Parts: sequence; structure tokens; C-alpha cells
Amino acid sequence: MADHSTGVEPPSTFPELLATVVAARGDHPALIADGEVLNYDELDQRSAATARALLALGAGKGTRIAVLAPDGVMLLSTFYGALRIGALVTPVSTLATPLELAHILRTSDAQLLIGCRRFLRHDFAAKLEQALPGLSTASPRSLRLTSAPYLRSTFLDDADGVGWAEEHSTLLALADAPGAPDAALLAAVEREVSPSDDAFVVYTSGSTAAPKAVVHGQRSVATQPGALAPYFLRTADDRTMPLLPMFWMGGIAFALQSLATGSTLVYPPSPGIDDVLDTIEQHEVTSVIVWHLGAKLRAAAIKRGIDIGRIRGLGAPVVDSAGERIPRRLRPNLLGMSESFAAHSAEPMDHRLPDSKAGASGRAVNGIERRVVDPETGREVESGEVGELQLRGGALMTGFYKVDPRVVFTPDGFYPTNDLVRIDTDGYAYFVGRTGDMIKTASANVSRLEVEAALNALPEVELSLVAGLQDAELGELVAAAVVPAAGTSLTEESLRAALQDRLSSFKIPRRIVFITHDDVPRAPTGKVLLFELANLISSRLAPVVDGHQEPPEPARETTIDEQKVTWQRR
Repeated sequence: MADHSTGVEPPSTFPELLATVVAARGDHPALIADGEVLNYDELDQRSAATARALLALGAGKGTRIAVLAPDGVMLLSTFYGALRIGALVTPVSTLATPLELAHILRTSDAQLLIGCRRFLRHDFAAKLEQALPGLSTASPRSLRLTSAPYLRSTFLDDADGVGWAEEHSTLLALADAPGAPDAALLAAVEREVSPSDDAFVVYTSGSTAAPKAVVHGQRSVATQPGALAPYFLRTADDRTMPLLPMFWMGGIAFALQSLATGSTLVYPPSPGIDDVLDTIEQHEVTSVIVWHLGAKLRAAAIKRGIDIGRIRGLGAPVVDSAGERIPRRLRPNLLGMSESFAAHSAEPMDHRLPDSKAGASGRAVNGIERRVVDPETGREVESGEVGELQLRGGALMTGFYKVDPRVVFTPDGFYPTNDLVRIDTDGYAYFVGRTGDMIKTASANVSRLEVEAALNALPEVELSLVAGLQDAELGELVAAAVVPAAGTSLTEESLRAALQDRLSSFKIPRRIVFITHDDVPRAPTGKVLLFELANLISSRLAPVVDGHQEPPEPARETTIDEQKVTWQRR
């Protein structure tokens, strides 16, 4: 929001960005959530209170703070408060199973956990006790757990009957206790936050069974959201509802876009369709960010009589600068990933692609460097040729947490994405496919190897193979082919039920077929042929039409143009 024409340097850290926006938009609504409407002055005060409380507790630059809460006032004020003091904050998935919670809290080196007790059907206190052996008998502020060795303190919004946690209100009270850090000390701390400091960690499925911990720095937090906002046509007058939680990169990116534009961020009390529509009507939402259940949400809105034609992302037509509708094939198909802080190749949503560039994602965003190399030799290919995309600079991550940069980046600093693309002479990128094992479903990332590991751990399963199938609603559908163990009787339902304690719900295969070892498509070397595996699964599926199963259609190859790509690949 800085005026570059005056020569004033734009913000390069989160504290600078927040101060700039608050000065310009102090009395404008910033956050509508949890029955509250906070303007920017009030959000500044809430996050400052959290920041001063954290300082009073002994937190500071580099302190690892985990936040386990749904999108709302607690999550946002804690996330912003941690960024203000230079801490490293990790939003934890509210969908995580106990096994996933244990992995995140251990590998993130979380020293402090702040969260809610319950959300929807989830009891996080019970899940945490299951995840961390010894927690149930531990004492607050003196945790000593081998399963999460750095964790020392936990604060919940409701700690009644939980001996190992304190009330969140107790933490906030530290900001006003005698001798607590005051506003002057907080300002001094904020001045010492550097653009090169790490800011947050987001966990995303990787090419191995374990999720990756992507780290982004303060400079990217301060610069990338403002750079992305014009691509999504975000303005200061918007009231935006991102139906992507902030434990995913998309949710973080859209929340920070609202901050960067000084607009209003709106969260419903739950992701239920009725709660979402109630919030849209009550608070006059102008933009909805939705991938999963978009068709159902639109149908329900129309049934209610909501004018979806005025709500961008829900029903408003995509039009160009002249007000003419843009055909789907000529709309930019933004391409990005968690590692690149969302989009790295894009065009504004109202940009009509030329006919010659149908299917393009767009040109480089915010100074990102892109090159396309031969996956085998690493040599850069000619313009227009297909190869693996590598990225450098811009808002690229600082790395994976606790992973040697030498195994993450090339010697000259590029990050190999495992995405196959071509980039034409005008700089437009076109997504072709993936070299790795990622499945993109409903804007979430799922490692097929992680799902296979969970299935193979079940005694009833002798072998499992997982693939992504194209799906009009979800982008890709997680599907599995399973060889049952001898003497067992398996069903899709029984396998999905058995996975509920091992995988988040969005990772559990939607469709499962049963095969023999002889059915597995393999190369002469024994390697599983993933494309043929997807065709095999598709050929065995009986599609459901109007509640009745129909005979399966023959499998067929899909062309590149038929592949659906979203701006956030990981």
C-alpha cells in the first residue's frame, strides 16, 4: 500500500506491512469472524496483545509456535502476533489425525502450542493426548515429552479438565501484567525483524510418505500477497471469503491478500453450506474462493435466491476489461505451489488469452525466475520444448525446514519442481504433467506414497497402489487398487473406515478397486506404470449416476488440454 511515486520504500517485513495498512485503513473492517467485526485498528490491537503476551512468556525471534485452530479471530491474531515478533509460526491442520499431529509437532520443533479445544466433530485435546504419549499426565509450562521434545507450553481456548494446558485467556493476560512488555518494547522488537528472517511453515504432502515443511520468509510475506492481489482482481472494497483453511498455502495467501489490499476478510463459523450462505448474505460477501463443493454451493445459493451474479468466484461471469465474457479455454490457468507462495505463473483473471495461447498459465509473477530443463540431463531446453520447471528468486521458499539446502536446490539456487511445462517465446507457461507422485484434490495435496503406506500397514492389505483420476469437481480423485491379503474379505467401506485414524479425510481414497498381482501394470524393470494404473482403476470403476451404478466405460487416454490445473499445485 506504499506510494512508490513518493520514493517511500515498500514494506519488506510483516510488521512494516501491517503498520502501513493500519495507518491507511484503520477504521475499515478487516476481519469478520466468530461473531465479531474487527476493523484494522482493532485487529492491530488484538495481534499486538498476542505479540506482547508471547514476549512476556519468553518467546522472540525464531521461537517455533504452532497454532491449531479453525480460521477466525484466534488463528489470525496469533498468526499475525507471531509474525510481528519474528517468531516462526506453523498453522496445524484441523483435519490432522493423531499420527499426523505427532509428526508436525515433532518435526516443526514446536516450543509453544496455541489452539482451540474443539471444532466441529474434532476434540483436539483428546487427539493431542493420543498423539503425544505422556501428555495426559504432564503439567503446564513444564512439558517434557520425547515425542515432541521442544514443546514446553500449551494454551487452549477451553482448558477445563485438561491438566497439561492453560487457558488462552491466561496467555493474553500476560500482556497486561505488571512489568509486561509495553508498546514501545514491541515496536523495538518489530524494528529488529529482518526481511531475511523465516516467517512461517506450511506442511504439504511431499514426494515421499512424510509431508514436507515449506518455509517462507518475512520478505515474501510482505511482498507476495500485494503482488498477487491484482491477478485475482482484489480491491480495497472487497469482502472476501476464502473457503481454503489457513493451514494450506492457499488460505494463507488469500488472507494476506486481504491485508495487503486493506480489504475485508470474512470467515463463516463452519464450512457447512448453510453457514457459508448465511455469512454471505449477512455480510454482503463480494468474492468467494472455493474449489471443493463449488457446484453444490452455487446450486444451494441459487435455491436460496442469492444473486450469485454479483459474487466473484461463485457465479459472476469472468469478463475482460471491456465487460465481455471470456470463454473458459481463453481464461488464464494460474500455476503455482506452496513452495512459490502460490502463483508463480499467471495472468489477471480478466485477461483474455489470445487464441494462440489457449491453455496457458501465464507469465512470471513478482520477479520469479523460471527455466525449463531436461529432467535427465539438467540442461536447459529451447523455448517451447517440454521439460521440468525450475524456479529461483521472487517469493520462492527459503527451503524445507531442517533439510539441507544442497538437496533441495540446484548449485545455482534453482528449485526443481517436478512439474513438466513448456514456456513459449513470449514467456507464457503451459502445464504438461508431473514427474513426481503428487495428487491434487480439492485444492489439497496428497502424496500417493503416503496413502499407499497407510493402506499397506493394514493387515488385510497385501499390496496397494494409489493414483489420481481426473474429476470435474475435485480436479483429481484419490483412488486405489488393492490386492487383498489371503483369506480376507474387503470392501471399499471397510478399508476407508480403517484409514480414518491414519489419514486426514481428504487423503482417504474416494474409490477403491480390488485386483490381483497379475493385474498390476509394470515396465520390464518391474516399475509400476502410473498412467496405466490410472487407466486400470478407471476401467474397473462403476460410475454412480442418479444413485445407481452404471457399467464402467472403457478407459481412454486424456490429452494435455483436458487436464485441469489450479494455481496452487502444492
